[in-house]
Amino acid sequence: MIGAGIVGCSCALWLQKKGFKVTLIDPDAPGSGTSSGNACTIATYGCIPVNSPDLLRRLPSLLFSKDSPLSLDLGYVLSHPAWMLEFLINCREHKVARITRLLGKLLAKVYAGLDPLLDMAQARDLLTQQGFMHVYRGDREFDAAKKSNQARRAQGADFIELDQGDIQELEPNLKIPFERGLLFDSISHVLDPLALCQRYAECFLRNQGQLLRQRALEVVHGDGGVQIRLDNGASVDAERVVIAAGAFSKGIDGIPTRLLKLDTERGYHVQFSDMQHLLKRPVSWHHAGFYATPMNLGLRFAGTVEIAGYNRAMNPRIISYLTRKAHEMLELPDKPDQEWLGFRPTCPDALPVIGFSTVSEYIIYAFGHHHLGLTLSGITGKLVAELANGEDPSHNITPFSPRRFL
Repeated sequence: MIGAGIVGCSCALWLQKKGFKVTLIDPDAPGSGTSSGNACTIATYGCIPVNSPDLLRRLPSLLFSKDSPLSLDLGYVLSHPAWMLEFLINCREHKVARITRLLGKLLAKVYAGLDPLLDMAQARDLLTQQGFMHVYRGDREFDAAKKSNQARRAQGADFIELDQGDIQELEPNLKIPFERGLLFDSISHVLDPLALCQRYAECFLRNQGQLLRQRALEVVHGDGGVQIRLDNGASVDAERVVIAAGAFSKGIDGIPTRLLKLDTERGYHVQFSDMQHLLKRPVSWHHAGFYATPMNLGLRFAGTVEIAGYNRAMNPRIISYLTRKAHEMLELPDKPDQEWLGFRPTCPDALPVIGFSTVSEYIIYAFGHHHLGLTLSGITGKLVAELANGEDPSHNITPFSPRRFL
């Protein structure tokens, strides 16, 4: 098992539930990477992809406005033309409709994968159900999102429409007089995503799992299994290997992840300690492209999209943008206590990759979850464990197969 983020830890626990002896390989502590910095919602409403039919029309304003949640490194984009072309192809209306349907069906199974792990790891105290709110400054923003929200509802994401008075009553500390909103009152969120991963890892170790703090460099597959070569010169022999290293999966030799057009969408957050009392639930300022989430340690403002790979340093413009927007939204201290950058594993069709590798039945992929890694981690683990155990998956994973790129 390569990768100890939330997807990797979920896969490891589900494999243990099926009776497998599991070794978890990651150079970093469980959950300390991208899994620690997300917006914390169990986003069963999240079937709308970043791909959008009107993106080309909106692209100039998104790229050149100081108030934009989108940033592109032009040099990086030009050096990855195949990914960008595939992304734009998947912005066509019929493609977006298909992606929305596929994600909606998978999101309907989220708790079938998540609930058993929360019980197994004794982690239910890290989840709270306070609902989730989308807010819009006026009718123009609200109407622009209407088609997407109708598509959410068609996929089973129920919500209540709110006016300015409703919003003010539900979240009285909001400084901006948001005129329209949506309340998804059945949504849960995680109070500390790093602690959740750590709880999973502790459970994994109690169940006789082995954790190796090494980097997997190469997977060599043969007739009877695989050999995983590590950066310390050692190797691990296994019956099967699950690749769940997120955006870093494409850096592992011996598996053809480059054919999958896996890339990195960079996400950011700023966090204000001890300010969680200002909100009762996660609130997404839709037009500004971020979430404000109350957590155990503070109030987190997470989101934005940057296409720049994972070698470039943190972009101070995005940190400044999030901090400025946070202050517009709520009364906060001058500076955040935490600034963070993470790397979302992203395929150009906004769908995860779940299934057997194209080169070996002993290699299973579980990455590319885009903005839904936390949400889909449990159901991904369940599906991976079923594949490894020779069972028919409990959800149709054909649309998520790596073969869709061939």
